[in-house]
Amino acid sequence: MAWWQVMILKLANRNIIGNGKRSLINMLILTIVMVGLMWMMSMYYSWVNLSRTQMKEWEHAEGMLWHKDYDPFDAFSFEKSLAPISPEQEMSIEKGEAIPILLTQAVAYPQGRMMPTLLKGIPASQGLLKLPTQVLNEDSGSMVPALIGTSLAKTMKLGEGDIITVRFKDASGVFNAMDLYVAKVMRSPVPAVDGGALWVDLEALQEAMSAPKMASQIVLADPALQKLAGGLWVYKSRTELMKDFNDVLKTELASQSLLFGLFLFLAMLAIFDTQILALFKRRKEIGTLAALGMTERQIIGLFTVEGLLYLFYATIISIVLGLPLFLWFGLKGWVLPESYSDFGMVGFTETIYFKYPPWLILLVLGVMFVTTALASWLPTLRIARLKPTEALRGKGF
Repeated sequence: MAWWQVMILKLANRNIIGNGKRSLINMLILTIVMVGLMWMMSMYYSWVNLSRTQMKEWEHAEGMLWHKDYDPFDAFSFEKSLAPISPEQEMSIEKGEAIPILLTQAVAYPQGRMMPTLLKGIPASQGLLKLPTQVLNEDSGSMVPALIGTSLAKTMKLGEGDIITVRFKDASGVFNAMDLYVAKVMRSPVPAVDGGALWVDLEALQEAMSAPKMASQIVLADPALQKLAGGLWVYKSRTELMKDFNDVLKTELASQSLLFGLFLFLAMLAIFDTQILALFKRRKEIGTLAALGMTERQIIGLFTVEGLLYLFYATIISIVLGLPLFLWFGLKGWVLPESYSDFGMVGFTETIYFKYPPWLILLVLGVMFVTTALASWLPTLRIARLKPTEALRGKGF
């Protein structure tokens, strides 16, 4: 480092200390912006990762096979979305590498009321998804044990031990009905699993629908099992299955970007105003430095370094004040209010434990560095128009 660079660094540091409270205010503003950016970005990153993990664990694992006619947005397609399970698929199911799911549109009659719902059959012995399907093996006499989510249980006003009648069409289009016994009310973070669906044992539903060895979907434990697709079965990757969720993320990212922009504008405004005021009040100092032989580049470097030193001290304050906050959210997590579950978004019903990957920390520091350097450098362009003789008399600009 050249002697003049060391001198600029010492002079910039002395000027910041000499500004007293004004410097402290700027540092606190930068600290608030830095901690706020880190908190928001880590919250968004942690929520996205939690949501993707939950969808994988509760809904589609590593991919699915769909019946070619199945359309999740067309309830009329459910009745014809049935296909026999092939021998190759059956082998994977027996190994626990795949789970068949049979679904049909149904009408439930809770306490004399009529409500449309979705009846889903899943093997009670499956262990690929986190659904507590073992309760579907319970002996409930002539009634079929059912698994129901908290959202649907709240809508239907049902609890564990209640009995509900459902009516549906079998594979030949003939109406059938059966009595379900609510064996368990589960709390699932995935709305597609929790809301609007009654889960029963696969064999019981196949028998009731006169559809032995048939399914509508097959959940896969490994993407390599896409080789089981073909004929009436279409492979859906995790990317395809999460398309709707990713579209929501794009909208959410736009709103997050607006907040990020406001925070950065606040930081830039604080430094920019400070530099403008410093240039106006320190005209004689600038003239003296120029008269002593400092070049325009060196004077501009002095003011730019001052702005970056604000960021340096703000980073230290952020570590001291922000570290306990970040540790708290990383270890204890953030529990969203109960009302957030009504939004029907994945990840809103469980505690979000914040994560701080190195690239995220470097990104925040990099953005803050560029913003602060730019806000410190732009006002110094006025120095190019300053004449040393006028600056010594307190004039110029």
